[in-house]
Amino acid sequence: MEVLTTRKFSFSASHRYWNPEWSVERNQAVFGKCTNEYGHGHNYTLYVSVAGPVDPVTGMVINITDLKRIVGGVLEEFDHRHLNLDTPYFRERIPTTENIVQVLWGLIAPQLPSGVRLHRLRLYETDDLYADYTGGYVTFSRRYEFSAAHRLHAPALSDEANRAVYGKCNNPNGHGHNYRLEVSLLGPVDPVTGMLIDLVQMDQQVGAVLDTFDHKHLDHQVPEFTTQPSTAENIVVVLWQRLQSIFGAQLHHLRLWETPNNVFDYPADA
Repeated sequence: MEVLTTRKFSFSASHRYWNPEWSVERNQAVFGKCTNEYGHGHNYTLYVSVAGPVDPVTGMVINITDLKRIVGGVLEEFDHRHLNLDTPYFRERIPTTENIVQVLWGLIAPQLPSGVRLHRLRLYETDDLYADYTGGYVTFSRRYEFSAAHRLHAPALSDEANRAVYGKCNNPNGHGHNYRLEVSLLGPVDPVTGMLIDLVQMDQQVGAVLDTFDHKHLDHQVPEFTTQPSTAENIVVVLWQRLQSIFGAQLHHLRLWETPNNVFDYPADA
């Protein structure tokens, strides 16, 4: 039986999004501020997950010192570099998060010892934007926020039963949360743009859905909650239904934070 081991790494780098075959106007329309001719930068965070059987002698899947040496050696080429100008990997491809994580996979995976396989790389460009790669398609994830009020009240239950089930959350005047929603899309990376999806377009499409929830009372102003309780479980399913009508098969996973302590995933096995 395999055990999954994950180690966190970091590096700092600058990059520029630019397709030399396009006009200035088209580059700016697709990539916006990322076309700045001098580049811009990020503090990247990389999570490296490896899997394998536990060695009966050492009790480890891989010696973390060895993993640090392998990944650290790879990241030396990226750390404090301009990715377009100082590395050979982005002369012909745009250094998007999606492309960077695939390049890192190709450099790390072959160096792992026998019996240890690279399970997943997760690369954060910012706290609210990251890409996962497992050797096939890339998963691109973006976090959003909205604020809303609600009251937990099940129409099928008596008032007494509602108070017993929901406690303070059954307050007739309602209460509220700053919700955080993580939207994950799965698919191939466009070889021309280096992106799974146009980020500006994604932000607009998700934003249009969340605008119908933001600064609203969910029970009174969102139709889906006139007949069912506005629990976080129901909210994340309703959001999935609305977003799936936009993104179709690309929509892979939603994660909803109702509070920092209460997190809900849909689908559960994504």
